Amino acid sequence: MRRIILLVALIFLFLIKPHVHADEGWTIDNFHSDIEIQNTGEILISEKIDVDFNTLSKHGIFRDIPYAYESNGKKSYTEIEIIDIFQNNSKAKYNINKDQDYIRLKIGDAQKEISGENSYIINYRAKGILRGFTDYDELYWNVTGDNWPVPITNASASVTLPKEGILEVTCFQGFYGSQEICNSNILSPANAFFETNKNLDSQEGMTIVAGYNKGLVPILTVQKPLTLWDKFWTLPSLATLITVILFGIVTVFIIWYKYGRDYWFSQKYVFDPNAKRELKPIGAKETIVPEFTPPENLSPAELGILVDERANTLDVVATIIDLAARGYLTIKEVPKKWLFGNKDYVLNKRKKNNTSYDLKYFEKSLLDKLFKDVDEVSISDLKTNFYTDLKQIKDELYKHVVTKNLFPSNPDRVRLKYLALGFVAVAWGSITTFLSSNFEWIWPFDIGLGIITSGLILIIMSRFMSKRTAHGRELYRRTKGFQLFISQAEKYRQRFFEKENMFNEILPYAIVFGLTTKFAKAMEKIALHPQTSSWYIGSRSFNIAVFSSSINSFSNSLSSAIAATPKGSGFSRGGGFSGGGFGGGGGGSW
Repeated sequence: MRRIILLVALIFLFLIKPHVHADEGWTIDNFHSDIEIQNTGEILISEKIDVDFNTLSKHGIFRDIPYAYESNGKKSYTEIEIIDIFQNNSKAKYNINKDQDYIRLKIGDAQKEISGENSYIINYRAKGILRGFTDYDELYWNVTGDNWPVPITNASASVTLPKEGILEVTCFQGFYGSQEICNSNILSPANAFFETNKNLDSQEGMTIVAGYNKGLVPILTVQKPLTLWDKFWTLPSLATLITVILFGIVTVFIIWYKYGRDYWFSQKYVFDPNAKRELKPIGAKETIVPEFTPPENLSPAELGILVDERANTLDVVATIIDLAARGYLTIKEVPKKWLFGNKDYVLNKRKKNNTSYDLKYFEKSLLDKLFKDVDEVSISDLKTNFYTDLKQIKDELYKHVVTKNLFPSNPDRVRLKYLALGFVAVAWGSITTFLSSNFEWIWPFDIGLGIITSGLILIIMSRFMSKRTAHGRELYRRTKGFQLFISQAEKYRQRFFEKENMFNEILPYAIVFGLTTKFAKAMEKIALHPQTSSWYIGSRSFNIAVFSSSINSFSNSLSSAIAATPKGSGFSRGGGFSGGGFGGGGGGSW
């Protein structure tokens, strides 16, 4: 029976000591606050905190001071301005971090460790602390805060008014919500003193109340602090953002105006590459007239790059068909083996020597990479095996058009340069925005957003930053005329009867211009019967419509095959009481 009673007693003792905390190994020997109420309604607070770290190695302390309070479901706010902080009578190093409701002061030097007794003085100004009632006004202030993890041996505070008028004072000590009275005295009509009468445990604090004559000083109210998002929508903030964005737009436009416009000849339609040239004026019109042959006998791939300033897979496909039409290879259609099988095509090399004078370097390179050491290759064989060769062919095409003086520099590299600059601007703006949002700096935040926007504009505009030479621009104008002829081939039917093999010569250009079907329909209306059996062997009897469909099918199959990359792995890595009123908070060590 005695054992049961002893067990119950121990459980009871445990239950009535719910606030026992682990020993932190250090203490606050003294916490004193001098509170001076100003004529303006602001209050000046000077906190002196004496700590003893004993043998622990620390960098310093941190102090949490609330600036937002909730009472009866309503939130009120104060303004806290840190004046200065001292450690052992010398200016202290500190950082200020603002949380949702608290300001945290992290005091000390991260490069220096301390132990034993240390003294800290924190001087700050507060606004919106005083409260007004019908017959009096009061200061209701949580001096120490009740969130310290260590005991406070002694806590005290003094309150000084700008003139006489103190009516009544009181003091509370203990855990949050405690109404245990501590010592409070009116020393004079303008001064009062408060002090605990016991050691405060961890999580215990001291709160003071001083009532004074109504209207002695103004009662200041503080509006909810503007969040970064609130500040963003203010007129100065939006004006800054718009200014930065406009600056970015103007800058990108100037870059394009100076470096992205084509050159053209001052005297129009001259063919002397040494003639005077200038940057093409914005909005200047050029006369496009039909051209019945490719300008300067340029290949389909060269005209394709002239039109869109890109070496596309379609340019390579058109080159293969052009080489077939010129007798360097044949294309044989292989029917489906099964109902749901895929149609295949076989390419056969016809000319053994690729050093013919009419082959351009990139064409010779293309034939070498297609056939390597064999004379026959199927489209299915090229799938996932040609993509690296394709990139090299495109690079050779870019080098070729620069050598031919169609472009002053590699268009792809120009685009990549400005694309990279755009991404750098976006990254820079993102870092600026992220850092400024953490510190709620609105101007850097706006500037960062503006830089991001400017970077995105530059990324979009990078595709327009490559330019043609004056010679290239003139050939581009003539290319548009040749494209016009192909798109209106039916109007010029006589031309196709005057020249043999014209269909085979023009077909690759129709492919690169995306006019294959339209061109074939025009040939069908003209009733032209071209001979393609020497280089294209289909699975059905020849007619223009069937041939057009077959060529489109071949182009699509070849484009997919030579651009396909190998699949990667499926794996990856990857009333009044203690703790009431304003003030409060707490702190700790670090």
